[in-house]
Amino acid sequence: MGVAVTQAAEDSAQLLPAVERIEGRLKKKPRQMVADGGYTTRDNIEKMAGREVDFLGSMGRQEMPSGATAPHRLAPSAFVYQAETNRYVCPESKLLRPQGRDNRPKRRGLTAFLYEAKFSDCQPCHRKLECCPENRRQGRGILRLEESGVVQAFREKMAGEQAQAQYRRRGRVVEFCHAWIKSKFGLRQFHVRGLTKVHSEMLWACLTYNLQQWIRLGKLRAAPAAS
Repeated sequence: MGVAVTQAAEDSAQLLPAVERIEGRLKKKPRQMVADGGYTTRDNIEKMAGREVDFLGSMGRQEMPSGATAPHRLAPSAFVYQAETNRYVCPESKLLRPQGRDNRPKRRGLTAFLYEAKFSDCQPCHRKLECCPENRRQGRGILRLEESGVVQAFREKMAGEQAQAQYRRRGRVVEFCHAWIKSKFGLRQFHVRGLTKVHSEMLWACLTYNLQQWIRLGKLRAAPAAS
């Protein structure tokens, strides 16, 4: 369907280019893409939804801390979020109220909401030195990260039995060809240097695999059915 090589250390950015290669070659985009956890990022979930491709993948329930803090400072986990009133409560029972969205984090699939305490509550607090010593004009702030509707819908879909059954097929189909190329063809490392030459070697390996599968399937069709 498509072959490419890259020097990138991370796989996740290669999913959309793979869709584009398939679309360019077949003149139609795939109806469904199934990928393992290395490709199942919020960014890719959003991109596949934008392309109207049914995306299946393995995505664990990642913890989404409320922002970050400097070492040896009171961690965001010490603040309790009250969903019914949409506010945080600090360890000293002071309130952090919503201040709107924070548009600084560049995290696709996540929305950041800022909460902040009153300066008059933080200034006299005996825990200020371990909480927000650098804040001279404002109180302690907390970010609450919320997944987008697209990502939430993806999680709900993948929790269903139908999506899980489809996803379980991935290993049998995909990992077999990876294992075959490594064990039968002996391609555990490339024998040439340079992306152009490496790409050619990878094409030959995939072509060999496809021919082997074509021969195998041809024999299966020609074999008489067992009685």
